[in-house]
Amino acid sequence: MLSFAITVLFTLTGLIAVATIAHCLVEARAAFTQLMREGEVMRAGFALQAAAIEMSLRPAPRRVVATRRVPMPLGPRLPLPACAAA
Repeated sequence: MLSFAITVLFTLTGLIAVATIAHCLVEARAAFTQLMREGEVMRAGFALQAAAIEMSLRPAPRRVVATRRVPMPLGPRLPLPACAAA
């Protein structure tokens, strides 16, 4: 029974690995095709228009000025508990 469970586990893992590799190959092929198409357009002398979301301006970073901390008063201090004083 244990050997059957191990066999099923390895088979399932192998199938998932093969499916993942196949999916990555399909996506890579689509990306490569798109890059080649864009390269042909660029060589023809046309410029691709950037998407509007890429052209939007980012808000300017806010500058923060450091403020000085108020020093603690040097007045009478509270006595420490007996366990902390030892």
